[in-house]
Amino acid sequence: MSGPGQPRSLSAIRRRPRPYPEVSLAFLYPTSYITSAGKTLLRNFVATEVTFGASVSLSGKYALQGKQALAGMLAWASATNDVGGIQGRQNRALVRLLYHDDGSNSATAARNTKRLIQEGVQILLGPYSSELMIAAVSVAAQRGRLIWNHGGASDGVHRLGAHIVGILTSASRYFTEFPSLALRINPQGRSLVCFYHAGSNFGRKVVQGALVAARQLGMGATTRTYRSSEAIPRLIQELKEVDFVLSAGSFQDDVCLAHELLQRRLPIVACGLVAAGMTEFRYALGDGHEGFLAPSQWEPSVRPQVDFGPQSSEVAARIAAQGVAVDYPAAQAYAACLLAQHCLEQTEDWDDSNVWRTAWQLDCTTFFGRFKIDPSNGLQTGHHMVWLQWQKGEKAIVWPTEYAGANPLPFRQVGEEID
Repeated sequence: MSGPGQPRSLSAIRRRPRPYPEVSLAFLYPTSYITSAGKTLLRNFVATEVTFGASVSLSGKYALQGKQALAGMLAWASATNDVGGIQGRQNRALVRLLYHDDGSNSATAARNTKRLIQEGVQILLGPYSSELMIAAVSVAAQRGRLIWNHGGASDGVHRLGAHIVGILTSASRYFTEFPSLALRINPQGRSLVCFYHAGSNFGRKVVQGALVAARQLGMGATTRTYRSSEAIPRLIQELKEVDFVLSAGSFQDDVCLAHELLQRRLPIVACGLVAAGMTEFRYALGDGHEGFLAPSQWEPSVRPQVDFGPQSSEVAARIAAQGVAVDYPAAQAYAACLLAQHCLEQTEDWDDSNVWRTAWQLDCTTFFGRFKIDPSNGLQTGHHMVWLQWQKGEKAIVWPTEYAGANPLPFRQVGEEID
């Protein structure tokens, strides 16, 4: 059996009903040139080829998000090749997507990134998570390569001296809207407690942003850190009176924290968790998911006026066709590929320096929202997040008001309906 970073057998992706194809190499061509046996028939179709490559987490702690990210890349590549590929100045180029499993391991992500560069990828996509992205960026910087960051929101990713195109709202802005949202739910609320893993750069930056915003509004805001999920029950037990709770942990840590809150039956007014933005959160908590809030980089019900590319509804359908939940990790990977495609189509020569120059000059809107980066470090400055709340088994956008499809509701007496 092959492990993370090792090549796997090539299979016909379009014939597989499973959501995550277990292959490391995918050649994607227009569906009109694929027979029922999965063989390509290029009849009179002449095109060059452009290779996109990524380290993806198909196993390990980031597998949930990593598989969604891969689904987003595959959805984009399939849709692009269905119309003949990427339009260059002279001809069209079919997309070749190359990816390797990193097992959610930083060292493996670094090795995969080096391997992809050696394999000659023209567009280098980063992995999911700030932890792995930092490892990939370090390799890209050493080799002078441009890397597209769809999965690492930590501000520190963009301070490593490399050309990086950021897609996401940065970690320092993740929770800054929560205090205003919480006070809209209950203007009398005054105490906020924020949780994060002590070893997480992402968690620390997210919480720092929340603390600044909360204190500006007169809240008393404090933090609780842990180095293992085993410490979370004790931290929840120590909570006394608190109005608002935030957590910027891993999916597993946030679910653990939510379970503990439900068991403790604390009268919390509002609780926001990064993990609650994922559809899987509903299944992980069962009936207890109701009322939790979450920040989200994208939701399919947000439909901006796009300058180019598909609408949100089209992207959502394409991601769903890959057999995964339509969550933001898939959308942000799709957006990275779409923006890279646009830069290639606007560039005479497809080398990194020209693509980078085109990227930092862009100020545009796609299905994912506004795109504008700081040319000094590639940090995303134009994109803004939304806040959702689980209401009646669905994710409802409740903030900001211009995108809201529902009013934010007070968190019920936590656990009162749980046996």
